[in-house]
Amino acid sequence: MRDVISLVHYTTDIDAFMQAGDIRKTYFPEPYPVTTTVQVERLYHPELLIEITAVAEIPLARFRRPSPHA
Repeated sequence: MRDVISLVHYTTDIDAFMQAGDIRKTYFPEPYPVTTTVQVERLYHPELLIEITAVAEIPLARFRRPSPHA
């Protein structure tokens, strides 16, 4: 989770989402990822209340390409 630099929350009920508090503190160390929250009419799966998109940047020193034989 330390490599996550950006989050976008898509929610069908922004008031309920905001009542949950700042959940980033549970999963991410400071500095927290840049976060955008967007209210939408519905999500692809209607039973869902939230969808989260995350973008991570892996430092080159830790980046490893997958083996072509895997």
